[in-house]
Amino acid sequence: MNAPHDARHWHLDKRVPVALIITILMQTVAAVWWAASLSARVDVLERDWARFATVASRLRVQEDRQTRADVRLQALYARLERIERKLDVLLERRAERFRYPLPRPGGPK
Repeated sequence: MNAPHDARHWHLDKRVPVALIITILMQTVAAVWWAASLSARVDVLERDWARFATVASRLRVQEDRQTRADVRLQALYARLERIERKLDVLLERRAERFRYPLPRPGGPK
């Protein structure tokens, strides 16, 4: 007697073509290969992201230093202008006191 067909167990029917099995296997291999390459790309992006975050942090520090240097430079310019004004006043007073004409820039010496 033949045993009744048990539908709970998996079986491969001879009517399934070999080409279909090979195609499914190739697609599975391709999917695994794609997932592995995607994982490698994500790893590279994560490593680059960490490196760029470090660079961005350093850049923020440099920007802060540059801002402070700009503020100091503006203060130096203001001091220089005050010094120039004081020198102009002193030269004018000297010229009035001794009745010397002020030298003109670019003129004969």
